[in-house]
Amino acid sequence: MGTNNNKLSETELPAEKWYREHYLNSMQLRANAVDSNVLIAEVARAGGKTEGVTGPRITKVANSMPGELGFLVHKTYVALMTNVWPNIQAYFNQPVIDGTKTLLQYGIDYVVGESKPPSHFKKPRYPIPYPKHCILFRNGFHLQLVSSDQPESVAGRSAVHAFIEEMKHNKGEKLKSRLFPSLRGAGSNIRMSPYYQGITGVSDTARVDLGEDNWFEEYEINMDMNRVNEIVTVACKLDGKRYEYYRYQHLLKQEKNPVVVDKINKEMRRLEAYINLWTPRLNDQRRNASYYIRASSFVNKDFLGPKFFKTQYELLEPEEFLTAICAIRIRAVVDRFFANYVPRIHEFNDSYRYQSILSMDLRDSFRLTSKYLKYYNANDELLLGYDPGSFQSIVVAQEKRMGEELRVIKNFTCYAPREQADIAREFNDFFGEDSINKHIKLYYDRAGNKRKEELDQITTDARILKRELEAFGFTVDLMNEGQPTIYYWQQFKLLLLIYGEKTNFLPRVRHCASECKDLNQSIMISPRKKSVDGKIELDKTSEKKIPFKYQAARSTQLPSALIYLLFGLYGEKLPSEFSYVPEDLPEVGIL
Repeated sequence: MGTNNNKLSETELPAEKWYREHYLNSMQLRANAVDSNVLIAEVARAGGKTEGVTGPRITKVANSMPGELGFLVHKTYVALMTNVWPNIQAYFNQPVIDGTKTLLQYGIDYVVGESKPPSHFKKPRYPIPYPKHCILFRNGFHLQLVSSDQPESVAGRSAVHAFIEEMKHNKGEKLKSRLFPSLRGAGSNIRMSPYYQGITGVSDTARVDLGEDNWFEEYEINMDMNRVNEIVTVACKLDGKRYEYYRYQHLLKQEKNPVVVDKINKEMRRLEAYINLWTPRLNDQRRNASYYIRASSFVNKDFLGPKFFKTQYELLEPEEFLTAICAIRIRAVVDRFFANYVPRIHEFNDSYRYQSILSMDLRDSFRLTSKYLKYYNANDELLLGYDPGSFQSIVVAQEKRMGEELRVIKNFTCYAPREQADIAREFNDFFGEDSINKHIKLYYDRAGNKRKEELDQITTDARILKRELEAFGFTVDLMNEGQPTIYYWQQFKLLLLIYGEKTNFLPRVRHCASECKDLNQSIMISPRKKSVDGKIELDKTSEKKIPFKYQAARSTQLPSALIYLLFGLYGEKLPSEFSYVPEDLPEVGIL
């Protein structure tokens, strides 16, 4: 340091042992630099959403608004308890300071599901009504779990910020009408926080062709890039000053020379004045800004390495690779075999008995079984559609309201080398413990395009499944023994009538949006084609092109199982005039 220079030189500052280095990819850097009131991240698989967006935002919001309430939102409580919260807690538990501590320490920095928090915790501004489903931080800020399929759970509650996980699985209409209006009310000092009444949302790219909701894409239009660029300029400059201030602060603790101490204090006062001047200005900029990030998995290429992308390219079908890895938006398929199927009409979201689920604690281990399904009746028989083969699919349903309604409540899949014994065990694990009526009606393939050898194998597979299920105490009736074959045009016509809902002789069919997700997604991409002689067929090429690992939601296997069930139940109700259908059936658009 020169004798005429009152500013400390960089060489006199100590080595940076008081902070930790942390890798962030470019998406994560942008998210943390902008840090706007509304932050939406549409980021592909393995992009680092929890580590780089949700986790840091939770700690920032908690520090900024002590004593207040935030919402942690997903489509269902089941997903929150079994997937979302464990991932966030893993972020809190990441090691720091050479592995001697964690980022946040349980019992010191936060607790979960505690009705009596530690004595050093500050009390929230309002009492916590559901401590079992609450994450409480030591400054009194707390997160309440909220499922968008139960938006009334926020009735009467007033939160300051919402964290929305997997936005594509949430219904945007319900969030906008029920959840977002609850982001209101706080003390005057809290209203100055840049995160007040804000939203943090993360998601993969929505596949509209699978019926996923892309409601969050509209926030991209609301983004003011000029304001975002101004925020980045100020934030980077301000962070540099804070970094310099903390280095001087650390040096001050070690320095004994009075002359040097005096110079350090002068520098710290200068920096403190700068920070105090620009921090409220930056907060004001952020409070009035929205930022929409869209990134592919390649944003994390330095961390993932080239092998990850090579493996994904080899395993995924082209459409899945484009959306899951490249974040390319794919729109709806037009020529679908389920032409009249509309997710917002034919899927139900009130899937679970929340009175039972809410009685559980976040600290408890949770295993989902049929007793938690709202539309499952343990006294009614189970109706199963079964597509056998190397990839096996089962669709489970029950009739309601004296046969006027059919609720499809669960799907199962397994593939070679796993066999009937394995899928039967999964079925029993889910339904066996809770079933009072153990009677099953099993419907399977009787398609007319099968050779005798194939039909014999199908019958054999069905009988093996019957034997395996009966070993668990179920009684199984094979409903297709001796029945005539059914043809694609018959299936297609029946599906038109069922999902068109313009007849009185067929029931309303509703699918569980949560427990039949693979079925519902695969329905949306099950195409129809015309054979060489002009007849309508279900295009099953996906069953040959797609690896078994991805066929559950990406092939026609589960839709086929559903077709066998529906035709077995209601095929005889087709009007007699449909015993002959012209080969040149008109094209049918999506309703």
